[in-house]
Amino acid sequence: MKKFNWKKHIYKIVVVVLVVFFVGGVGIGAANILSIEGTYELYSPKGSLSPIPETQEDAVAYINSAITKAIETKPLTTMNESFSIDDDSVKNSAENEQLNAAAVLAVDSIENAVEDSFEAKEAGYGESSAEFLHVLGINPADVEDFSINFKYFKCSMCESHIDSEDFAEKCPECGNINTLNERFSDEYDIELKIKPNSATAGESIFPKTESIGKTISDAGEGYYTAGDTEKSVTDCLVYAKINRLTDEIQELRFEMTSEFKAPISLQGAYADLGSVDVSATATDKYSYSFTWAGIRLDKNETTIELGSSEVLKATLICDNPIDYSAKWSSDNEDVLTVDEEGYLKTHKKFGDANITAEYEFNGVTYKDTCLVHVGVPVEGVDLNKGKLELKEGETFQLVAEFDPKDSTNTKCYWFTNDESVAKIDESGVITAVGKGSTKVFVVTDFGNFYSSCEVEVTN
Repeated sequence: MKKFNWKKHIYKIVVVVLVVFFVGGVGIGAANILSIEGTYELYSPKGSLSPIPETQEDAVAYINSAITKAIETKPLTTMNESFSIDDDSVKNSAENEQLNAAAVLAVDSIENAVEDSFEAKEAGYGESSAEFLHVLGINPADVEDFSINFKYFKCSMCESHIDSEDFAEKCPECGNINTLNERFSDEYDIELKIKPNSATAGESIFPKTESIGKTISDAGEGYYTAGDTEKSVTDCLVYAKINRLTDEIQELRFEMTSEFKAPISLQGAYADLGSVDVSATATDKYSYSFTWAGIRLDKNETTIELGSSEVLKATLICDNPIDYSAKWSSDNEDVLTVDEEGYLKTHKKFGDANITAEYEFNGVTYKDTCLVHVGVPVEGVDLNKGKLELKEGETFQLVAEFDPKDSTNTKCYWFTNDESVAKIDESGVITAVGKGSTKVFVVTDFGNFYSSCEVEVTN
Protein backbone atom coordinates (compact mmCIF):
# COMPACT_ATOMS: atom_id res chain seq x y z
CA MET A 1 0.00 0.00 0.00
CA LYS A 2 1.30 3.41 -0.96
CA LYS A 3 2.18 5.54 2.04
CA PHE A 4 0.20 8.75 2.35
CA ASN A 5 2.41 11.81 1.93
CA TRP A 6 1.24 14.18 4.70
CA LYS A 7 3.77 16.86 3.83
CA LYS A 8 2.61 17.01 0.22
CA HIS A 9 -1.02 17.50 1.19
CA ILE A 10 -0.61 19.46 4.41
CA TYR A 11 -1.71 22.78 2.87
CA LYS A 12 -4.93 21.17 1.59
CA ILE A 13 -5.63 19.69 5.04
CA VAL A 14 -5.09 23.06 6.70
CA VAL A 15 -7.48 24.72 4.23
CA VAL A 16 -10.14 22.05 4.85
CA VAL A 17 -9.77 22.36 8.63
CA LEU A 18 -10.04 26.14 8.46
CA VAL A 19 -13.12 25.95 6.25
CA VAL A 20 -14.80 23.44 8.56
CA PHE A 21 -13.86 25.53 11.58
CA PHE A 22 -15.16 28.71 9.98
CA VAL A 23 -18.43 27.21 8.72
CA GLY A 24 -19.08 25.39 11.99
CA GLY A 25 -18.18 28.46 13.99
CA VAL A 26 -20.51 30.79 12.14
CA GLY A 27 -23.57 29.45 13.91
CA ILE A 28 -21.91 29.78 17.31
CA GLY A 29 -19.75 32.84 17.02
CA ALA A 30 -21.09 35.07 14.27
CA ALA A 31 -23.54 36.82 16.56
CA ASN A 32 -20.79 37.65 19.05
CA ILE A 33 -18.49 38.89 16.28
CA LEU A 34 -21.20 41.09 14.82
CA SER A 35 -21.98 42.48 18.24
CA ILE A 36 -18.49 43.94 18.55
CA GLU A 37 -18.87 46.50 15.76
CA GLY A 38 -21.71 47.38 13.44
CA THR A 39 -24.87 49.31 14.21
CA TYR A 40 -26.39 50.24 17.52
CA GLU A 41 -29.86 51.70 17.88
CA LEU A 42 -29.74 55.00 19.72
CA TYR A 43 -32.89 55.04 21.76
CA SER A 44 -34.69 57.68 23.73
CA PRO A 45 -38.36 56.88 24.53
CA LYS A 46 -40.94 59.36 23.31
CA GLY A 47 -42.73 61.17 26.12
CA SER A 48 -46.36 60.40 26.89
CA LEU A 49 -48.89 63.15 26.26
CA SER A 50 -50.49 62.57 29.69
CA PRO A 51 -48.97 61.26 32.94
CA ILE A 52 -48.69 57.47 33.16
CA PRO A 53 -51.64 56.13 35.21
CA GLU A 54 -50.22 54.75 38.46
CA THR A 55 -53.35 53.81 40.39
CA GLN A 56 -56.71 52.29 39.56
CA GLU A 57 -58.29 55.73 40.07
CA ASP A 58 -55.83 57.18 37.55
CA ALA A 59 -56.54 54.37 35.09
CA VAL A 60 -60.33 54.80 35.25
CA ALA A 61 -59.98 58.58 34.80
CA TYR A 62 -57.52 58.17 31.91
CA ILE A 63 -59.73 55.69 30.03
CA ASN A 64 -62.72 57.97 30.56
CA SER A 65 -60.80 60.96 29.19
CA ALA A 66 -59.82 58.94 26.11
CA ILE A 67 -63.44 57.83 25.57
CA THR A 68 -64.60 61.45 25.96
CA LYS A 69 -62.02 62.53 23.36
CA ALA A 70 -63.36 59.88 20.94
CA ILE A 71 -66.97 60.99 21.47
CA GLU A 72 -66.02 64.63 20.86
CA THR A 73 -63.51 64.14 18.00
CA LYS A 74 -65.67 61.53 16.21
CA PRO A 75 -63.27 59.01 14.64
CA LEU A 76 -64.70 55.99 12.82
CA THR A 77 -66.12 53.91 15.67
CA THR A 78 -67.53 50.37 15.51
CA MET A 79 -69.02 48.17 18.21
CA ASN A 80 -69.58 44.42 18.06
CA GLU A 81 -70.78 41.91 20.62
CA SER A 82 -69.61 38.30 20.72
CA PHE A 83 -70.66 35.29 22.78
CA SER A 84 -68.82 31.99 23.27
CA ILE A 85 -69.23 28.89 25.41
CA ASP A 86 -66.20 26.92 26.52
CA ASP A 87 -66.75 23.34 25.29
CA ASP A 88 -64.46 21.95 28.01
CA SER A 89 -66.63 23.55 30.69
CA VAL A 90 -69.83 21.71 29.70
CA LYS A 91 -70.88 19.28 32.46
CA ASN A 92 -74.00 17.43 33.57
CA SER A 93 -75.02 16.31 37.05
CA ALA A 94 -75.59 12.74 35.84
CA GLU A 95 -71.95 12.57 34.72
CA ASN A 96 -73.16 10.86 31.56
CA GLU A 97 -70.50 11.05 28.82
CA GLN A 98 -72.92 10.61 25.93
CA LEU A 99 -75.17 13.30 27.32
CA ASN A 100 -72.19 15.60 27.69
CA ALA A 101 -71.17 14.95 24.08
CA ALA A 102 -74.70 15.84 22.96
CA ALA A 103 -74.62 18.99 25.09
CA VAL A 104 -71.34 20.09 23.50
CA LEU A 105 -72.90 19.68 20.05
CA ALA A 106 -75.82 21.84 21.18
CA VAL A 107 -73.42 24.59 22.27
CA ASP A 108 -72.85 25.75 18.67
CA SER A 109 -76.55 26.28 18.05
CA ILE A 110 -76.88 28.18 21.34
CA GLU A 111 -73.89 30.42 20.50
CA ASN A 112 -75.28 31.12 17.03
CA ALA A 113 -78.75 31.87 18.39
CA VAL A 114 -77.35 34.34 20.93
CA GLU A 115 -75.10 36.08 18.39
CA ASP A 116 -77.98 36.30 15.89
CA SER A 117 -79.69 38.62 18.36
CA PHE A 118 -76.70 41.01 18.35
CA GLU A 119 -76.52 44.08 16.18
CA ALA A 120 -73.22 45.68 15.19
CA LYS A 121 -73.15 49.46 15.50
CA GLU A 122 -71.03 52.03 13.70
CA ALA A 123 -70.49 55.77 13.66
CA GLY A 124 -68.57 57.04 10.63
CA TYR A 125 -66.02 59.83 10.60
CA GLY A 126 -67.66 62.96 11.95
CA GLU A 127 -70.71 61.05 13.22
CA SER A 128 -71.63 60.83 16.90
CA SER A 129 -71.04 57.54 18.71
CA ALA A 130 -72.68 58.81 21.91
CA GLU A 131 -75.65 56.48 21.37
CA PHE A 132 -73.58 53.35 22.00
CA LEU A 133 -70.30 54.65 23.50
CA HIS A 134 -70.26 55.91 27.08
CA VAL A 135 -67.68 56.72 29.73
CA LEU A 136 -67.01 54.04 32.33
CA GLY A 137 -69.48 53.87 35.17
CA ILE A 138 -66.80 52.35 37.36
CA ASN A 139 -66.27 52.91 41.04
CA PRO A 140 -62.48 52.62 41.49
CA ALA A 141 -63.14 50.79 44.77
CA ASP A 142 -64.73 48.00 42.71
CA VAL A 143 -61.49 47.45 40.76
CA GLU A 144 -59.98 44.22 42.05
CA ASP A 145 -56.79 44.42 40.03
CA PHE A 146 -55.21 46.87 37.60
CA SER A 147 -52.34 46.57 35.10
CA ILE A 148 -50.77 48.82 32.48
CA ASN A 149 -48.23 47.53 29.97
CA PHE A 150 -46.23 49.52 27.45
CA LYS A 151 -42.70 48.20 27.85
CA TYR A 152 -41.07 45.39 25.92
CA PHE A 153 -37.58 44.22 25.01
CA LYS A 154 -35.95 44.32 21.58
CA CYS A 155 -33.07 42.04 20.68
CA SER A 156 -30.17 43.95 19.16
CA MET A 157 -29.18 40.89 17.13
CA CYS A 158 -32.36 39.38 15.66
CA GLU A 159 -34.57 42.45 16.36
CA SER A 160 -37.33 40.31 17.89
CA HIS A 161 -39.82 41.99 20.21
CA ILE A 162 -40.06 40.22 23.57
CA ASP A 163 -42.81 40.89 26.12
CA SER A 164 -41.61 42.35 29.42
CA GLU A 165 -42.79 39.38 31.47
CA ASP A 166 -40.73 37.05 29.27
CA PHE A 167 -37.50 38.95 29.91
CA ALA A 168 -34.36 36.90 30.40
CA GLU A 169 -30.67 37.52 29.82
CA LYS A 170 -30.82 35.20 26.81
CA CYS A 171 -32.97 36.14 23.81
CA PRO A 172 -35.60 33.38 23.45
CA GLU A 173 -35.57 33.79 19.65
CA CYS A 174 -31.88 33.77 18.66
CA GLY A 175 -30.27 32.59 21.91
CA ASN A 176 -27.79 35.46 22.21
CA ILE A 177 -26.94 36.70 25.71
CA ASN A 178 -27.26 40.30 26.92
CA THR A 179 -28.80 41.53 23.66
CA LEU A 180 -32.25 42.47 25.02
CA ASN A 181 -32.82 46.22 25.38
CA GLU A 182 -35.85 47.79 27.03
CA ARG A 183 -38.16 49.73 24.72
CA PHE A 184 -41.44 51.64 25.08
CA SER A 185 -44.44 50.91 22.89
CA ASP A 186 -46.52 53.82 21.61
CA GLU A 187 -49.64 52.25 23.16
CA TYR A 188 -50.75 51.53 26.68
CA ASP A 189 -52.45 48.19 27.25
CA ILE A 190 -54.65 48.81 30.30
CA GLU A 191 -56.69 46.12 32.03
CA LEU A 192 -59.08 46.60 34.93
CA LYS A 193 -60.38 43.52 36.68
CA ILE A 194 -63.72 44.29 38.31
CA LYS A 195 -65.09 42.50 41.39
CA PRO A 196 -67.75 40.12 39.97
CA ASN A 197 -70.43 40.88 42.57
CA SER A 198 -69.85 44.63 42.75
CA ALA A 199 -72.26 47.35 41.70
CA THR A 200 -69.90 48.21 38.86
CA ALA A 201 -70.20 44.69 37.41
CA GLY A 202 -73.96 45.19 37.34
CA GLU A 203 -73.77 48.44 35.36
CA SER A 204 -75.10 48.56 31.79
CA ILE A 205 -71.63 49.06 30.29
CA PHE A 206 -71.09 45.31 30.64
CA PRO A 207 -72.82 42.72 28.40
CA LYS A 208 -75.60 40.77 30.08
CA THR A 209 -76.95 38.17 27.61
CA GLU A 210 -80.30 38.30 29.37
CA SER A 211 -81.84 36.06 26.68
CA ILE A 212 -79.57 33.10 27.44
CA GLY A 213 -82.30 31.21 29.36
CA LYS A 214 -84.81 31.53 26.53
CA THR A 215 -82.14 30.60 23.99
CA ILE A 216 -81.27 27.42 25.89
CA SER A 217 -84.97 26.48 26.01
CA ASP A 218 -85.55 27.21 22.31
CA ALA A 219 -82.47 25.24 21.27
CA GLY A 220 -83.81 22.13 22.99
CA GLU A 221 -87.14 21.98 21.22
CA GLY A 222 -87.98 18.31 20.62
CA TYR A 223 -85.00 17.15 22.68
CA TYR A 224 -85.51 18.57 26.15
CA THR A 225 -87.35 21.12 28.20
CA ALA A 226 -85.39 23.56 30.35
CA GLY A 227 -86.21 25.17 33.64
CA ASP A 228 -85.04 28.58 34.85
CA THR A 229 -81.40 29.27 34.08
CA GLU A 230 -79.12 30.38 36.90
CA LYS A 231 -76.26 32.75 36.06
CA SER A 232 -73.25 33.56 38.23
CA VAL A 233 -70.62 36.11 37.14
CA THR A 234 -67.08 34.83 37.69
CA ASP A 235 -64.91 37.39 35.86
CA CYS A 236 -65.49 40.94 34.72
CA LEU A 237 -62.87 43.11 33.07
CA VAL A 238 -62.28 46.22 31.01
CA TYR A 239 -59.46 46.38 28.46
CA ALA A 240 -58.28 49.51 26.64
CA LYS A 241 -55.48 50.16 24.15
CA ILE A 242 -54.65 53.87 24.02
CA ASN A 243 -51.93 55.67 22.07
CA ARG A 244 -49.92 57.30 24.86
CA LEU A 245 -48.43 59.90 22.48
CA THR A 246 -51.83 61.25 21.38
CA ASP A 247 -54.31 59.90 23.99
CA GLU A 248 -56.31 58.45 21.08
CA ILE A 249 -58.08 55.24 22.07
CA GLN A 250 -57.57 52.35 19.63
CA GLU A 251 -59.52 49.52 21.25
CA LEU A 252 -61.99 49.15 24.11
CA ARG A 253 -63.47 45.91 25.39
CA PHE A 254 -65.92 45.00 28.14
CA GLU A 255 -65.81 41.31 28.98
CA MET A 256 -67.94 39.25 31.33
CA THR A 257 -67.51 35.54 32.03
CA SER A 258 -70.36 33.69 33.74
CA GLU A 259 -71.33 30.19 34.77
CA PHE A 260 -74.77 29.07 33.56
CA LYS A 261 -76.71 26.19 35.05
CA ALA A 262 -80.11 24.98 33.82
CA PRO A 263 -82.26 22.00 34.89
CA ILE A 264 -82.96 19.92 31.78
CA SER A 265 -85.73 17.32 31.44
CA LEU A 266 -84.67 15.10 28.58
CA GLN A 267 -86.86 13.46 26.00
CA GLY A 268 -86.40 10.40 23.81
CA ALA A 269 -83.51 8.02 24.53
CA TYR A 270 -82.41 9.91 27.67
CA ALA A 271 -85.87 10.40 29.16
CA ASP A 272 -85.14 7.86 31.90
CA LEU A 273 -82.45 10.17 33.30
CA GLY A 274 -85.18 12.52 34.45
CA SER A 275 -84.11 16.04 35.31
CA VAL A 276 -80.41 16.75 34.91
CA ASP A 277 -78.50 19.94 35.67
CA VAL A 278 -76.36 21.03 32.74
CA SER A 279 -73.74 23.75 33.33
CA ALA A 280 -71.20 25.64 31.23
CA THR A 281 -69.01 28.71 31.23
CA ALA A 282 -69.73 31.46 28.71
CA THR A 283 -68.00 34.73 27.84
CA ASP A 284 -69.75 37.78 26.45
CA LYS A 285 -67.85 40.76 25.02
CA TYR A 286 -68.53 44.28 23.81
CA SER A 287 -65.64 45.19 21.50
CA TYR A 288 -65.08 48.73 20.21
CA SER A 289 -62.54 49.76 17.59
CA PHE A 290 -61.52 53.28 16.62
CA THR A 291 -59.88 54.56 13.44
CA TRP A 292 -58.58 58.12 13.65
CA ALA A 293 -58.21 60.35 10.62
CA GLY A 294 -54.64 61.39 9.84
CA ILE A 295 -51.71 61.25 7.46
CA ARG A 296 -48.54 59.17 7.80
CA LEU A 297 -45.30 59.44 5.84
CA ASP A 298 -43.28 56.27 5.25
CA LYS A 299 -40.19 58.06 6.66
CA ASN A 300 -39.68 60.81 9.20
CA GLU A 301 -35.94 61.26 8.58
CA THR A 302 -33.68 60.27 5.70
CA THR A 303 -30.47 61.24 3.90
CA ILE A 304 -30.16 61.50 0.10
CA GLU A 305 -27.14 62.28 -2.02
CA LEU A 306 -26.69 65.51 -3.89
CA GLY A 307 -27.92 65.08 -7.48
CA SER A 308 -30.20 62.16 -6.67
CA SER A 309 -33.95 61.92 -6.17
CA GLU A 310 -36.29 60.00 -3.92
CA VAL A 311 -40.01 59.71 -3.33
CA LEU A 312 -41.87 59.97 -0.02
CA LYS A 313 -45.12 58.06 0.33
CA ALA A 314 -48.05 59.48 2.26
CA THR A 315 -50.89 57.34 3.59
CA LEU A 316 -54.14 59.22 4.14
CA ILE A 317 -56.56 57.87 6.74
CA CYS A 318 -60.17 58.92 6.19
CA ASP A 319 -63.46 57.59 4.83
CA ASN A 320 -62.32 57.52 1.18
CA PRO A 321 -58.64 58.46 0.70
CA ILE A 322 -58.99 58.33 -3.09
CA ASP A 323 -61.12 61.49 -2.92
CA TYR A 324 -58.37 63.46 -1.18
CA SER A 325 -54.82 64.42 -2.10
CA ALA A 326 -51.86 65.55 -0.04
CA LYS A 327 -50.34 68.99 -0.44
CA TRP A 328 -46.53 68.88 -0.28
CA SER A 329 -44.09 71.61 0.74
CA SER A 330 -40.39 72.15 1.55
CA ASP A 331 -39.10 74.69 4.04
CA ASN A 332 -35.75 74.98 2.23
CA GLU A 333 -36.25 74.95 -1.53
CA ASP A 334 -32.66 76.06 -2.19
CA VAL A 335 -31.62 72.60 -0.98
CA LEU A 336 -34.61 70.42 -1.79
CA THR A 337 -37.94 70.72 -3.58
CA VAL A 338 -40.90 68.35 -3.66
CA ASP A 339 -43.61 67.95 -6.29
CA GLU A 340 -47.32 67.13 -5.90
CA GLU A 341 -46.56 63.38 -5.89
CA GLY A 342 -43.94 63.49 -3.13
CA TYR A 343 -40.89 63.23 -5.42
CA LEU A 344 -37.84 64.96 -3.95
CA LYS A 345 -35.29 66.80 -6.06
CA THR A 346 -31.93 68.06 -4.78
CA HIS A 347 -30.25 71.21 -6.04
CA LYS A 348 -26.67 72.45 -5.87
CA LYS A 349 -25.81 72.50 -2.20
CA PHE A 350 -25.83 70.39 0.92
CA GLY A 351 -28.23 71.08 3.74
CA ASP A 352 -31.44 70.03 5.49
CA ALA A 353 -35.08 70.52 4.58
CA ASN A 354 -38.33 69.61 6.31
CA ILE A 355 -40.79 68.10 3.84
CA THR A 356 -44.42 68.36 4.93
CA ALA A 357 -47.48 66.56 3.55
CA GLU A 358 -50.92 67.73 4.64
CA TYR A 359 -54.58 67.41 3.73
CA GLU A 360 -57.91 68.67 5.04
CA PHE A 361 -60.71 66.34 6.13
CA ASN A 362 -63.97 67.29 7.85
CA GLY A 363 -62.66 70.79 8.45
CA VAL A 364 -59.45 69.62 10.16
CA THR A 365 -55.94 69.83 8.63
CA TYR A 366 -53.74 66.81 9.21
CA LYS A 367 -49.99 66.82 8.51
CA ASP A 368 -46.80 64.81 8.85
CA THR A 369 -43.16 65.85 8.31
CA CYS A 370 -39.91 64.23 7.19
CA LEU A 371 -36.48 65.76 7.88
CA VAL A 372 -34.30 65.23 4.80
CA HIS A 373 -30.50 65.60 4.90
CA VAL A 374 -29.00 66.33 1.48
CA GLY A 375 -25.40 65.18 1.32
CA VAL A 376 -23.20 62.10 1.39
CA PRO A 377 -24.70 59.44 3.69
CA VAL A 378 -22.60 57.68 6.32
CA GLU A 379 -21.91 53.99 5.62
CA GLY A 380 -19.78 53.20 8.64
CA VAL A 381 -17.49 54.56 11.35
CA ASP A 382 -14.21 53.57 12.98
CA LEU A 383 -12.10 54.93 15.84
CA ASN A 384 -8.45 55.93 15.72
CA LYS A 385 -7.82 53.57 18.66
CA GLY A 386 -9.23 50.10 19.34
CA LYS A 387 -7.41 49.64 22.67
CA LEU A 388 -6.08 52.22 25.07
CA GLU A 389 -4.14 52.21 28.35
CA LEU A 390 -4.32 55.30 30.57
CA LYS A 391 -3.29 56.24 34.07
CA GLU A 392 -5.77 57.80 36.45
CA GLY A 393 -6.26 61.46 35.56
CA GLU A 394 -4.91 61.16 32.02
CA THR A 395 -6.96 62.17 28.99
CA PHE A 396 -7.01 61.07 25.36
CA GLN A 397 -8.79 62.38 22.26
CA LEU A 398 -10.65 59.69 20.35
CA VAL A 399 -11.39 60.53 16.73
CA ALA A 400 -14.30 59.13 14.76
CA GLU A 401 -13.29 58.29 11.19
CA PHE A 402 -16.31 58.21 8.89
CA ASP A 403 -16.81 56.04 5.84
CA PRO A 404 -16.84 57.51 3.25
CA LYS A 405 -14.46 60.25 4.26
CA ASP A 406 -16.61 62.95 2.64
CA SER A 407 -19.75 62.04 4.66
CA THR A 408 -21.66 65.23 5.33
CA ASN A 409 -23.59 64.27 8.45
CA THR A 410 -20.73 63.66 10.90
CA LYS A 411 -22.81 64.19 14.00
CA CYS A 412 -22.19 61.43 16.54
CA TYR A 413 -22.73 60.48 20.18
CA TRP A 414 -20.22 59.16 22.72
CA PHE A 415 -20.86 56.69 25.54
CA THR A 416 -19.01 54.73 28.20
CA ASN A 417 -20.02 51.48 29.87
CA ASP A 418 -18.56 52.46 33.24
CA GLU A 419 -18.06 56.10 34.25
CA SER A 420 -16.25 55.05 37.43
CA VAL A 421 -13.42 53.85 35.17
CA ALA A 422 -13.49 56.36 32.32
CA LYS A 423 -15.66 59.26 31.23
CA ILE A 424 -16.03 60.62 27.72
CA ASP A 425 -17.35 64.02 26.68
CA GLU A 426 -19.41 65.01 23.63
CA SER A 427 -16.27 65.67 21.57
CA GLY A 428 -14.70 62.24 22.25
CA VAL A 429 -12.19 63.20 24.96
CA ILE A 430 -11.65 60.31 27.41
CA THR A 431 -10.76 61.03 31.03
CA ALA A 432 -9.38 58.14 33.09
CA VAL A 433 -11.18 58.10 36.45
CA GLY A 434 -10.36 54.92 38.36
CA LYS A 435 -8.56 51.61 38.02
CA GLY A 436 -10.32 49.03 35.88
CA SER A 437 -11.42 48.36 32.33
CA THR A 438 -14.39 49.53 30.32
CA LYS A 439 -15.52 50.12 26.78
CA VAL A 440 -16.27 53.50 25.22
CA PHE A 441 -18.02 53.77 21.90
CA VAL A 442 -19.27 56.21 19.31
CA VAL A 443 -22.63 56.02 17.50
CA THR A 444 -23.38 57.96 14.33
CA ASP A 445 -26.45 60.15 14.12
CA PHE A 446 -27.33 58.73 10.71
CA GLY A 447 -27.43 54.96 10.32
CA ASN A 448 -26.61 54.23 13.99
CA PHE A 449 -23.20 52.85 13.01
CA TYR A 450 -20.87 52.37 15.95
CA SER A 451 -17.30 51.55 16.85
CA SER A 452 -15.74 50.88 20.25
CA CYS A 453 -12.47 51.18 22.12
CA GLU A 454 -11.35 49.05 25.07
CA VAL A 455 -9.95 51.28 27.84
CA GLU A 456 -7.69 49.99 30.61
CA VAL A 457 -7.02 52.41 33.50
CA THR A 458 -4.11 51.85 35.90
CA ASN A 459 -2.92 53.68 39.00
